Amino acid sequence: MPLFMRGQKVVTSFGEGTVVNLPVYNRIAVQYEDGTVRFFWPEDVVNGTIRPAS
Repeated sequence: MPLFMRGQKVVTSFGEGTVVNLPVYNRIAVQYEDGTVRFFWPEDVVNGTIRPAS
C-alpha cells in the first residue's frame, strides 16, 4: 500500500485532488479544486480507486 502524505497530488475515480490529512480512522481525505472533500478507505487503495499522481 503506497504511503500518502499531506499535500500530495493524487488521482481518484473523481479526478485529481490533494491529500488534506494523514489517515484518520483509517481514511484518507482528498480535496478537489472545487472544494469538495471525499474520504477513501484502504480498500480503495488496493482496488486502485485512489493512487499517487505521476
